[in-house]
Amino acid sequence: MTTVGVLAPPSRLADLNSLTDWADIVWGVDSVRDVVRHVSQSPVDVLVTEASVAYLTDELMRLTPHSIGQICAVAEANGVFEWAAGLTGVRAVRSFSDTRSVIGADPEPDGGLPIAQGLAPVAETSPRDPTVIAVWGPVGAPGVTTTAISLSTVCAQAGRSTLLCDVDTRGSSVAIALGVLDETPGFAAACRLAGRNELTPSEIRRIANTVEHDGVSFSVLTGVPRASRWAEVGPEKVRPVLDLVREIYDVVIVDVGFGVEQNEWIDDAPQRDGAAREILRRADAVIAVGTPDAVGVSRIIRGLDEIRDLCESPIVVLNRAPLGSGADAADAIHRFSDHIVRTVIPVDGRRGIEEAMTRARNHPTLWRRVAEQTGVALPTLRKSRWRR
Repeated sequence: MTTVGVLAPPSRLADLNSLTDWADIVWGVDSVRDVVRHVSQSPVDVLVTEASVAYLTDELMRLTPHSIGQICAVAEANGVFEWAAGLTGVRAVRSFSDTRSVIGADPEPDGGLPIAQGLAPVAETSPRDPTVIAVWGPVGAPGVTTTAISLSTVCAQAGRSTLLCDVDTRGSSVAIALGVLDETPGFAAACRLAGRNELTPSEIRRIANTVEHDGVSFSVLTGVPRASRWAEVGPEKVRPVLDLVREIYDVVIVDVGFGVEQNEWIDDAPQRDGAAREILRRADAVIAVGTPDAVGVSRIIRGLDEIRDLCESPIVVLNRAPLGSGADAADAIHRFSDHIVRTVIPVDGRRGIEEAMTRARNHPTLWRRVAEQTGVALPTLRKSRWRR
């Protein structure tokens, strides 16, 4: 699905319904300044804008084709239409509903039907060092599990051997979300084997489940089914498990629980959140997931303060952002925590994991950007062509 940014006055909000069937609207703004700020964090394939001298400025035109793939200008009046059509790099249309027929369309060499431009992986790049990515979020279910699954899907689709680990000891949900049978919790089993010095690559492959979805597959170590079993996943056992899976898989993505509290009032007491703290310390990159509503913003700001001593520069992602709300939330987070929101993920249809995996597979642009920020060297993308 094509990523689209919208530059138009608020009165055009009703016209955006014609775009949602075929486009993934990442953000919508009403000033060129806001476009510049947004594309620095979330480049888009297409910018749909109202044809106006206030919008089609030199500053905006300089953003193509690097931050904005192409510009589609909606001009209903004849004089404005001819003016917009004469601008280099601008495709002029009569209405918002007409944008689908021209965006990314080029004539085929044989004069046949138009062909749409999309993203497809090409040949594998050179090998790279393994990467452990921890996905964490504050209390309130901001979408840590769906984010981890989306990243796993994108990395697997790019040809990387990928392992998803559920180490949320307060509310594991990966197995339920993916429909995986977890009679023996995979990560807890790996920790038990590590405690007996019996953990080997063959044992990891034996206890790991394989998830397949539309031709994309990755491995999963499921979490403990009950929060009361948190002691089975201790920090002293997490270390050897992470060290071993680094050697087996290109990318290891860990779903971490929100709790990072350290029990300091009893010496040598078991640490309920010890596994989460250990993973955040040892991960090559940490993704912090929040939501753009008022409660979600306050929680991610406080949460970032809680993990500041456990990891350096987490990659902040705002999940389920309605059109136009992400920018204000990102500004507030930067103002009160000094962290920059790297990516804003648009609101989904709340239809569960099936939708999360399908969106990641069919439209990987945003999630690829997050993966690459963590250090995962995914294969280069090229433009592919297919008949509409």
